[in-house]
Amino acid sequence: MHDFSGYEMLRVPHDAVSAGEASEFAEYWYGLHDVATRRIATERDDTFAVSLRGEAEPRYILKFEHPAESRDSVLLRAQALTLLQETQPDIPATRLIPARGGELVTRFEQNETVRWTTLTTFLHGVMVSALSGPLPRPLLDDIGFQLAQIQCALSDMSYCDTPGRVLWDMQLLPQIAEDLLPMLHEAESRRRVSQAVDDYMIVAPVVEQLPATLCHGDFHPGNLMIDPDAPQRLSGILDFGDMHMMPPICDLGTCLSYLIDERSYPNDPLMPCRVTLEGYVKGIGYGNGHSFANAWQLDLLPSIVEARGALAVLLPLMTEQFSGVDAGHYLTDLQQRINKLRLVQDLGQLVAERLGIARQRSMLEHSSQHIITQHAS
Repeated sequence: MHDFSGYEMLRVPHDAVSAGEASEFAEYWYGLHDVATRRIATERDDTFAVSLRGEAEPRYILKFEHPAESRDSVLLRAQALTLLQETQPDIPATRLIPARGGELVTRFEQNETVRWTTLTTFLHGVMVSALSGPLPRPLLDDIGFQLAQIQCALSDMSYCDTPGRVLWDMQLLPQIAEDLLPMLHEAESRRRVSQAVDDYMIVAPVVEQLPATLCHGDFHPGNLMIDPDAPQRLSGILDFGDMHMMPPICDLGTCLSYLIDERSYPNDPLMPCRVTLEGYVKGIGYGNGHSFANAWQLDLLPSIVEARGALAVLLPLMTEQFSGVDAGHYLTDLQQRINKLRLVQDLGQLVAERLGIARQRSMLEHSSQHIITQHAS
């Protein structure tokens, strides 16, 4: 297998942090006394919901990163959250809580092993993934808009990232498929993933030349929340743990791949994606298009959505086998993930039409020209 550090985080065991250790750490570094900590199931770290004494609901999330995660990458995410809350307070992202000494990232030593730790706010509400029935169109529009706003806000941040640190990096699909395809025992599933790799390789030279910026990397309904009393807009955006440098179009394709909904819209399963794309284009225009250089990049979306679908088939197999993560940890089961991949591939060239790419490209080009005219004036 390839020597990806992301593999190491899933395969190499580490000593678990106990609830008692988490409580002591919260008191020492953050001055939180008499707290209750509850473990939250994750793939490669130790994460706890932290409640203050006498409060039924959690107030914070305390995360102990995997020992293989570098301080630089953890600090990068902390700085990104700080930038969002300082420059774009209307974006409903989780907030970073500095330690008593002002540190964004704190140090936890365990059996001569160093692990880096952060404290963020606990977001209350309902996960978008837990909503029954089709998602409201205004909510889909806001999902796209908020993603664009985050990309624009973080567009000036840069980081010398290590390929393979985040396995969900779209550009790793060919190597990951080579490593993990043997775990797929069903012939059609292997064929579908292989086709996705072949289709991605056609656009890979173009994707690899696109400017990369810091992106959320995992913008899906399981990381998005609403207030039940105001279900038309997002009230919370969490889990920035897969942030990495990537072309923003890949971040967008990730988001759209999870919104395909054949059950609610059997005749138009890409309708939620289309509405979200419209919201995204509006958000790019609102943010002066900082994260998007050329409207033609939208033409890459069908291949990118398909590629993310293939990763969504492959990577959970490894985490379930090597990390002991229960299959219920993921938004959908393996068969549903394969069905989504099949749907995109069977639509073929119709994917671009169903996404409304031509119309949104025209809107983006018009918005870009307006921005250029404003600057010239």
